[in-house]
Amino acid sequence: MKVTIEDIAKEANVSIATVSRVINNTKAVSPELRQRVYDVIQKRNFKPNALAKGLITNKTHIIGIVVPDISNSIFGALTKGINSVCEQKGYTLMVCDSGGQKEKELELLEILTDKKVDGLLFAGVEINGSLVKEMKNKDYPIVLVTQEAADGDEEIKTVIHDNVKATYDAVSFLIKNGHKKIALIGGPENDFSSGQKRLKGFRLALEEHKIDVPDSYIEHGDFSFNSGFRCMKKIYEENSVLPTAVMVCNDVMAIAAIRFLEGANMNVPGDISIMGFDDSEYANYFSPELSTVRISYFDEGEKAAKTLFKLIDNKHTNIPTTQFIPHKIIRRNSVRRV
Repeated sequence: MKVTIEDIAKEANVSIATVSRVINNTKAVSPELRQRVYDVIQKRNFKPNALAKGLITNKTHIIGIVVPDISNSIFGALTKGINSVCEQKGYTLMVCDSGGQKEKELELLEILTDKKVDGLLFAGVEINGSLVKEMKNKDYPIVLVTQEAADGDEEIKTVIHDNVKATYDAVSFLIKNGHKKIALIGGPENDFSSGQKRLKGFRLALEEHKIDVPDSYIEHGDFSFNSGFRCMKKIYEENSVLPTAVMVCNDVMAIAAIRFLEGANMNVPGDISIMGFDDSEYANYFSPELSTVRISYFDEGEKAAKTLFKLIDNKHTNIPTTQFIPHKIIRRNSVRRV
């Protein structure tokens, strides 16, 4: 039969609170009582779990994170950044994959609540009003990371890169290199931050330079290789005048676009330049090396975790609603001057 903290308290003839103080070392306990508790713990071979340890502190020392696709290297880097802070704090990170499904995200929110997490980092896809409402009702802090709430809610702290400015800068880089016929392979239309905001940055750059873009130059993928290939194929097949450059909203789709163009006997960057986004591990080793937008997702995860722990420790008076991680345009061989 499993030994509980109540069993230890009863045999040591002390309160459950005293046992918890000894386990957690949270408050002073007399040497005599401490030794008595230790003796019973050793005798009964008691290994306290997180919930037992947290009876006094009311903490499980577990942090949750919800991501849409754990196989994506971007979320791997993000999670490593988060975990680096959790390890320093003595916390365990519980990683959940929602598959980018809104219903699954809501379900995971309830599961993590039942697990008594001390805080949650949320990297969902469609953070709408219903999801924000559920988050506000939780009695633990939540920080959005890599994604903003679509309704612009200002009550949930957010750590992210500036998707509008980053895409604007990338398209401006293409324009400065002489490109005026620029297409876009964007993210999902329902993705507020990585989909809609990158599209906004793309349009802003073109509008500022008075460059028109036909609707047939804009396609939306889902950040997968197959969708990047499909979008580039559609742009190639449906335009009698091809773009000289394509802004692609992640590196995986950018590499897929290059693969399609190679199969169509088009040279990159000789015929069409390709600009990626993320500066993932593939960008520097692919041929041609990929010009891209560098985002440090490790730093983003680290900053989000530090923000979450400030909220857990009630040190949140000076935390901005939204904190941006800087980005950088990286010039490599997939973009040429016209």
